[in-house]
Amino acid sequence: MKTKLLLFSLVGALFAVSACSSGPPPAGPATVTVTPPSPSSPSPAGPDPKAVAWLDGVCGAVYGYLKAHDEYSRKQKPGIEVTRGALKEELGIRAGFAGEVVDDLAALPPSPIPGGDAVKKSLVDRYAAARDAAAAGKQRLEKSGNEAAMDAAIAAMDATQKPVTDTPDLLPALKIETPGLMAVAAEAKSCASPH
Repeated sequence: MKTKLLLFSLVGALFAVSACSSGPPPAGPATVTVTPPSPSSPSPAGPDPKAVAWLDGVCGAVYGYLKAHDEYSRKQKPGIEVTRGALKEELGIRAGFAGEVVDDLAALPPSPIPGGDAVKKSLVDRYAAARDAAAAGKQRLEKSGNEAAMDAAIAAMDATQKPVTDTPDLLPALKIETPGLMAVAAEAKSCASPH
């Protein structure tokens, strides 16, 4: 008798549940409006590849010069007598280093980073001045070995040091402050460290 009562209760409970759930039919599928992202909104896929490539090119050119200059300077033995020939060679090498930076920067497309073209122009001007000073000092030594030519060559050597001492830290100069630009900088491998 208990089993029949239990079974009857169970059937009654199931009937009540199914009766409650069979209410009026649903009003139809829910309508969801999806607005496509606007072209100007940043893509969640990652930083702009063109901006990464451009920034990588700038950092590669400038930090490449600093690295080459540093490595070359470390190879030089202290206390070597400054001769006309040694100074000509030195100026030629340093003009080449600076010239590479100018060529690398000039080969870059217009900057996809706001204000980037102004920073690039400033860098090109700085390295072109060093290249031209070194080339002019070397040329003057080739024409004459007199004291005035030696003094001019030493002044040209000082000019080749200016990019090393005056080049700003690139990321603050480019105002890499927003999360989007910081993501670009993080992807630009050449910007990791100048040393």
